[in-house]
Amino acid sequence: MILRICDNGREQIVPASPERVERVFAPEAPIADGTEITVAEGERWLTALAVGAPGGPGEFLLSGAIGETATVSGQAGRSDALRRFREFLSRGEGWTSGDQPWVR
Repeated sequence: MILRICDNGREQIVPASPERVERVFAPEAPIADGTEITVAEGERWLTALAVGAPGGPGEFLLSGAIGETATVSGQAGRSDALRRFREFLSRGEGWTSGDQPWVR
């Protein structure tokens, strides 16, 4: 599973882990408008795009998919985005497109 962060023209791809995701979404972590944060494994992926005021309820636009079925869940605050990324990390491979609780 990978964690990909694109910020101001820089791309960083590292192995995903709960600790790294916690650091990225920490309340004190600066996240610039337009930053894209993605976790992916096989055909599963979840992305948070920073679009709103830092710390606000609509700080991120979340989207995710399994295979060809994409779902956009709308906006989320930092704590909700972190919760959904944690849930994604805790799920194993083999899920079907109907099993996407991280993109409600």
